Amino acid sequence: MNSLNNNQRKLIFAVLILALFCSTLFYKPWLREKSYEAKMGEATIGDVDAGSFMLKLALLGGARGVAANVLWMRAMELQKTQDWDKMDATVNFITKLQPHFLAVWTFQSWNLAYNVSVEWDAPEDKYEWIKKGIKFVRDGVAKNQKSPDLISDTAWYYYHKLGFADESIILRRLFRDDIDETFKRDPIDNNVYNDNFQLSRGWFTRSIALVDEGEARIGQGTEETIAYVDAPPQRKGRAGDLAFRSMPAHAQTRYAAGLEKESMMGIPATFGEVAKSEWNKALSEWLIFGKFKFATHNVIMIDGKLTKQDVYVDDATNPARYKALSDNQKYWSSRWADQMNYPYWKDRSTAEMTDEGVNARRLFYEGTKAYKAADFPAAVAKFKEGLKIWDGLLKKHTPYRNDDMNQKDTGLVVTRYQTACLQLGIDVPKDTPFLDLLRVVEGDNTVDPFDAVEMMSKNPGSTGTAPAPRPGGR
Repeated sequence: MNSLNNNQRKLIFAVLILALFCSTLFYKPWLREKSYEAKMGEATIGDVDAGSFMLKLALLGGARGVAANVLWMRAMELQKTQDWDKMDATVNFITKLQPHFLAVWTFQSWNLAYNVSVEWDAPEDKYEWIKKGIKFVRDGVAKNQKSPDLISDTAWYYYHKLGFADESIILRRLFRDDIDETFKRDPIDNNVYNDNFQLSRGWFTRSIALVDEGEARIGQGTEETIAYVDAPPQRKGRAGDLAFRSMPAHAQTRYAAGLEKESMMGIPATFGEVAKSEWNKALSEWLIFGKFKFATHNVIMIDGKLTKQDVYVDDATNPARYKALSDNQKYWSSRWADQMNYPYWKDRSTAEMTDEGVNARRLFYEGTKAYKAADFPAAVAKFKEGLKIWDGLLKKHTPYRNDDMNQKDTGLVVTRYQTACLQLGIDVPKDTPFLDLLRVVEGDNTVDPFDAVEMMSKNPGSTGTAPAPRPGGR
């Protein structure tokens, strides 16, 4: 090369550059075809900006991973100094380097939605960063369309971060008022929903459908190379994962329950046929879960072969079917029903969808509004009538009646009824149902997140920084 003159060198370099450029012309159509086959896009693969593509070309092999690691450490430093814009740009650059490394999408979306959002005081600012986190993971879904994990993560943020934070009544209202229809569009029916629980149900359902279609999980990392002695079957994105499969039912139940309370700031509760219909949908979702065919973890000898038996969680709530099961099936059906608190959720939905259930909830709501407005005569009348209807209904629904969560909720109504009576200078009638539940709420400082007025007056500056674990039962 030293013997070549400058013109010759320039000619060689020009030929190399031209060859490199031509190779990209063949590379991009091939990559686009492969991305279509695998349902993996890079918005989609191949349709990226030239700078990103050339960067990948220059960082073939392990160099890309090294660069991503350096940028990741840089992003963490920027987060510590609260330089949010640069951090956001740095993480976006990482995703261009490693678009199919699922941990980046999962970690950073969680980081934005949970950790960064709580650094802001105003609910409006929190909402914007939660939205950034959700849009980030949705971008990951667009680039990794075969990942049930990322789709489930998207559903979880809509469901949990917007629906369970201390400011959920404000966050849910901000979501309702958000004019970004793309952000609120359901991935199943393509409709736009103004309730985050409704929308999360669609995303959870899509994730489960993807697993049931047999799509492979991608980007599992070390899990692909681990040889388990006793492989745990219940992991997110796996067909046999109980909690994973229960989430559409949880989302629909939360939506139905939220209708009958002021779960969005300034939005009155809804009752009547609408509430009954949504509780009926909740029951349908729980039955879909309860009648899914799970397989026992163990094997037993059947006709000379070691076999895993089919188990339906719903059988634990049906005496006739349960009686016909083998001892092994009874064990797993009961165990999983208890683990998921399935009898409670099924019985609650069955009770709440009735005329009595909806009317009792309406009376409790109207009584609470009168109670907080110091209209104690109206409060006493509403609570008294509502408790009578509620008592008659729950006598037919023992699992729901005896559940701790329901007892606390009902005990709060009885406490308000007692207080309203005291304000009028009258004694609570001794035949009032559920008087024994007064002890349940004594000393209990927790507040129903849907009890908007009381929660905001008790703790107006709360942030809800700690994310709750994904529900296994409730």
